Amino acid sequence: MLNFVIPRGATGATGATGPAGAIGATGVTGVTGPTGPTGATGATGVADLNAYGGLYNATPQTLNLTLGGTTQLPIAATMPLKNVSYAPANSITVSATGVYEINYYTNVSAALGTTVTLAVRRNGTAIPQATLSRVLAVGVGSLYNGSFIITLNAGDVIDMALSALLAVGVTLGGGVNTTLTVKQLSV
Repeated sequence: MLNFVIPRGATGATGATGPAGAIGATGVTGVTGPTGPTGATGATGVADLNAYGGLYNATPQTLNLTLGGTTQLPIAATMPLKNVSYAPANSITVSATGVYEINYYTNVSAALGTTVTLAVRRNGTAIPQATLSRVLAVGVGSLYNGSFIITLNAGDVIDMALSALLAVGVTLGGGVNTTLTVKQLSV
């Protein structure tokens, strides 16, 4: 038997790549990994009002109210302030236009029974939501207090005044007997 070796020819050139096959179906979603640790708490921000201030009186005294007149309450002792001033005397002048909360308080007694009205005033005019009238009995203290929100303009002057149906002496008692505070809630 004869063995013949048949010589092979050279390898031919590689043919062109055929078209890509269709994309297979999406696989199943894997299991969710564990939750990571909670991050550090951020620094606490500073809460600050743009404007505030307050006055109070702790001096006992008698005020003589006149028929048909108004008497400004003496509130010369000052509290901390920001963007307000305490001029003119016994009042708070706001420096910035905005929405303000105003809190007020006084405790008075009368020398004779009559109606006494307290008014928180804006530029000398009574603010309706902060005008309170009480019939006072002789020598019995009466509290006037409240809180309200109002829009004020830069330069508005806030104070408190008393008036009565009769000329009468009213007494501001011992301890803190009158307060007036303002704080700006928004611009």
